[in-house]
Amino acid sequence: MLLSGITSGSASKKQIPQNDDIIILKKFRISKEARVGLVVTTGILLLYFGFNFAKGKNLFSTSRAFYAVFENVDDLRASANVQLNGLQVGTVDKIYFLPGTYRIVVKIRIADDNILIPKDSEAKIVSDLLGTRTVDLILGHNATMAASGDTLHSIRQIGITEELKNAILPLKKQIENLAGSVDTVLTGFNNVFNKKTQSGLINSFESINVSIQKLEHTVNEFDAFVSSEKNTLGDIFANVKSITTNLKNNNEQLTHVFTNLDKITDDVAKSNVKQTMDDLQTSIGALQKVISGIEKGEGTLGQLATNDSLYQNLDASSKNLSLLLEDLRLNPKRYVHISLFGGKDKSDTKK
Repeated sequence: MLLSGITSGSASKKQIPQNDDIIILKKFRISKEARVGLVVTTGILLLYFGFNFAKGKNLFSTSRAFYAVFENVDDLRASANVQLNGLQVGTVDKIYFLPGTYRIVVKIRIADDNILIPKDSEAKIVSDLLGTRTVDLILGHNATMAASGDTLHSIRQIGITEELKNAILPLKKQIENLAGSVDTVLTGFNNVFNKKTQSGLINSFESINVSIQKLEHTVNEFDAFVSSEKNTLGDIFANVKSITTNLKNNNEQLTHVFTNLDKITDDVAKSNVKQTMDDLQTSIGALQKVISGIEKGEGTLGQLATNDSLYQNLDASSKNLSLLLEDLRLNPKRYVHISLFGGKDKSDTKK
C-alpha cells in the first residue's frame, strides 16, 4: 500500500519522497537475477502444466491408476487414449516391461472419479483403420469395484495389419510352392524340348499345315460338288421326304404288318420246333441208310447202280425195243393183218 501511494503521489504531485520512504523502497527492491529466475521458473511450470494438459493429464484432479499386462502391445504408445463406450475417460500413463519377464505392463489413469470399474473389467488394445492404438475399457458385472492400483484383465485385438499378414502369409507360401512347381515344370520343358524335339515339333507343325491345306482343298471340292449336284441332292431330299411322308401316312398299315409279323414269330416260337427237328433228323438218317445200301449194291437201285451187266442188258433191251418199234413203223403190215373178207395176205403166202 505504501509503495502504491508513493507511486501515485509521485506521478500526480511530482513530490520528492522523504528519506524514510527511500529507505523503505530500497528494502523491497528485487534484484535482476531474481527476476530472471522467477520468469524462468514460471515458464518451466507453464511448459510442464501445458505439456501434461496436452497429454490429457489434469495435475490438479485426483486420478486412479490401473494396470494391464500384455504379451504384445502392438505399438501402443504412452499418452494414448483410454476410452469407455467410445468416450475418452483417461490416458495411458506408462508402458514398461514386467521385471524379470518380457511381458509388458500398461499403466492407465482414469481421471473421472465417478466412473466405477468392476473387478472383472477388461482392458483391450484396439486400433482403427489408420493404425492408431487405443485402450478400450470393457466393464464387467462383478459387484466389487476395482481400486486404484488393481490389475485388469487384458485383451489385444488383432489389428488390420496383422489380419492382412495372417491372410497373406498362407497365400505367400502357396505362391512360393507354385513358383517352385512352375520352375520344376519349366526345367522339365527345357530338358524335354531339346534341339531334336524342337525340330520334330517344327516338322509336325509343317505336316499339320499341309494337312490343313489338303483339308481346305477337299472342302472346296466338296463345296463345288454340292454346287454342281444341287438339283440332284434336292431330288434326293425330296424323295427322302416323300418316303418319310409315305411312312407317316401308312403308319397304321405298317403297325398292322409288324403286329402280324410279331404274331408269326410268336406262333413259330410256340410251335413244336424240337419235334420237327427230331423228325427231320430221323428222315435224314433213313435217307443216309438208303444211300448207303445203294452204294453197297443192295436192292434194285443198288444193283442198278453197282452191277454193270444189268445195265448192259437193259441197254441192249432198249436198243432191241427201238429197232422193233422202228420196224413196226416201217412195216406195219408185217405185224398187223386186217382183212374184210378173211383172205390171207399174199405176201405171207409167198413166204
